[in-house]
Amino acid sequence: MPPKGGNKKADLRACLICSYLQSSSDFLNSGCPNCEDILNMQDDPNRVAECTSTMWDGMIAMINPEESWVARWQRIDKRSRGIYAVRVTGRPPSDVIEAIEARGGVYRPRDAVED
Repeated sequence: MPPKGGNKKADLRACLICSYLQSSSDFLNSGCPNCEDILNMQDDPNRVAECTSTMWDGMIAMINPEESWVARWQRIDKRSRGIYAVRVTGRPPSDVIEAIEARGGVYRPRDAVED
């Protein structure tokens, strides 16, 4: 599903956790479809600014996450259908990283290739 708001790259923001792309107003209205339980961006413009980035490269349109080798390569094969950035520059606030780790997860930055 394409982002609802904005039709230019400059209008889109990427989630710093999963790299999902949508407009800041969409993040504000409905949060991130993958990470809202951790990020709590809905109705909080400051949180949207902290947990998303306008600095991102490339786009992936993901329709069938379970069947996509690109989705596996980007570690988004368990995520919602939609448009994702290939690389996102920025880091989420420390409380977000701590929340991920408290749930037994591992935070992996979206802007660098892992060794």
